[in-house]
Amino acid sequence: MVTFSLFITVFIYGQGSTSPFSMYGIGNLRYEGFARNRAMGGLSAPLYSPYHLNPSNPASYSALVQNSFIFEVGMTASYQILETPDKKYKDFNGNVSYISIGFPLTKWWRSGLGLIPMSSIGYDIQQTIETGTDEQNLATIYSGEGGITNLYFDNSFSIFKSLSLGIKFSYLFGPLIYRSTSISYNTNSASTIERKDQANISSFSYKAGLHYHRKIHEKLFLNIGATYGFNTDLNADNHTLILNTITKPRGNLRDTILDITQNIGVLEIPQSFSVGTSLRINNKLELGMDYSVSYWSKSKFFDKNYTFADYDKLAFGAEYIPDIASNKYRNLIRYRIGANLSNSYLVYQDTQLKSYEISLGAGLPIKRSPTLINFALSYQKKYIPGINIVAENYFMFQLNLSLQDIWFKKRVWQ
Repeated sequence: MVTFSLFITVFIYGQGSTSPFSMYGIGNLRYEGFARNRAMGGLSAPLYSPYHLNPSNPASYSALVQNSFIFEVGMTASYQILETPDKKYKDFNGNVSYISIGFPLTKWWRSGLGLIPMSSIGYDIQQTIETGTDEQNLATIYSGEGGITNLYFDNSFSIFKSLSLGIKFSYLFGPLIYRSTSISYNTNSASTIERKDQANISSFSYKAGLHYHRKIHEKLFLNIGATYGFNTDLNADNHTLILNTITKPRGNLRDTILDITQNIGVLEIPQSFSVGTSLRINNKLELGMDYSVSYWSKSKFFDKNYTFADYDKLAFGAEYIPDIASNKYRNLIRYRIGANLSNSYLVYQDTQLKSYEISLGAGLPIKRSPTLINFALSYQKKYIPGINIVAENYFMFQLNLSLQDIWFKKRVWQ
């Protein structure tokens, strides 16, 4: 079972990504949607727009206009408050979170390329135990960093006017680094055992998508989206290094206990599903919801005795545009709001880590240009129900530039 016994520790230090929950598995799973998705509560499967990319469903690219080219880049800043029974720890970090492009290849084929994080690891924990035996004390420091990055190639094929199919090809790569340093010391000597495990991920994964879009009434437009993620074995070159150092008044003795590199299967990324629907009313208001699930309970991580749980999320979102045909700027702003509830793939004492999130945002158009500046503000809480051991609170700001232009347009000379 995945245990969080280390959360009784004394110190938790911040680094690029700070979360004791990221100690297990491949770390904290990152949301693959962009700022529009985030502002609408993480809504993903049904969203369909000629102005935004939606890599969560590769079939959605069929919405792109012929000869159009969309470039999106996003930046995320987060303020975290980590709560334990007796203390609070605060951390701030920010970075470029994704980059993506979308473009048409033929009248019936649209494609996209992008780079986005899939998971992140970041923690630094110290545990000290006084044994009371011969004035001997034990101290252990656990730390980790890295994560998995997703380089993807999306393709959407228009089968009929109202139906498109998509396929995502992903190359998953990046280091998963876990360190532990155990120190046993008394008045005469100290023994230090240092261990570093680094798995360099290098694997491919695949995801299929479907999108149905149709005007069902003069003022109603229906979107239905669904995806299926194929299970994937993550392979890695895993390097394990264990060192033992004995420190005495007369000098130090250092010994290498283990230094080995082997190609192994790290774990299986499980199959996943998502399905959702949205309704656009009078070309002003869009309301949507979707549900997603990943079957992590069947996955194993290295040879460790971890038990994972199935991850699922229910998301709701809305977008309102006062008047898309107006000449007034304020009527062209896209207002967004949403929320979601999820169960993590991590388990503590047979209880899943849970999370909820509320969000809002807007899409700000640039005059005389199809370019949009999107932002999302959200609050997320991760906690273990009924167990007051640790909780994480996130305040996040995501800024996104969605730049649209024309390409492969033939010039007409007169």
